[in-house]
Amino acid sequence: MKAYKGFDKNLRCDPTGKNPFQYEIGKNYEEPEADLCNLGFHACENPLDVFSYYSPSDSRYCEVELDEVSNKKDNDSKVCGKKIKIGAEIGLKGIIEAGVKFIFDKVDWKNSAATNTGDQSAATNTGDQSAATNTGYQSAAVVLGKESIAIATGYESKAKGKKDVG
Repeated sequence: MKAYKGFDKNLRCDPTGKNPFQYEIGKNYEEPEADLCNLGFHACENPLDVFSYYSPSDSRYCEVELDEVSNKKDNDSKVCGKKIKIGAEIGLKGIIEAGVKFIFDKVDWKNSAATNTGDQSAATNTGDQSAATNTGYQSAAVVLGKESIAIATGYESKAKGKKDVG
């Protein structure tokens, strides 16, 4: 399964703060078990979900391949596998582009309204002072620029934005 993984600036992952695991691009790793949030290798199907775990200010991001993935799911698209291959480092720009593609690939363009009121619709903006709004079931709204707003009011919808700390 294709997924996306965040790391600290040294390409390490240390979710517990006690035992950092060092990764290398292009390498394969294997664990005997995959148990979400406990054992195995974790990554996100939705590229934008990596921001929940690794801040854009001091993190690195890679495409990865996960094998022998657990069926257990978390509140977002985080998954866990017994095997992982660390693919290309794609950086912040690559994660954002992959996130936009991920969202657009989920849209049923035939049945979604142009104003983004249809079910499973998507709106994404990257400029400063931009807005993305959706009201349909399982819709997504994403903004990445400063002083922007994302609103998704439909059942099982998601909105993501960037906190301006500067």
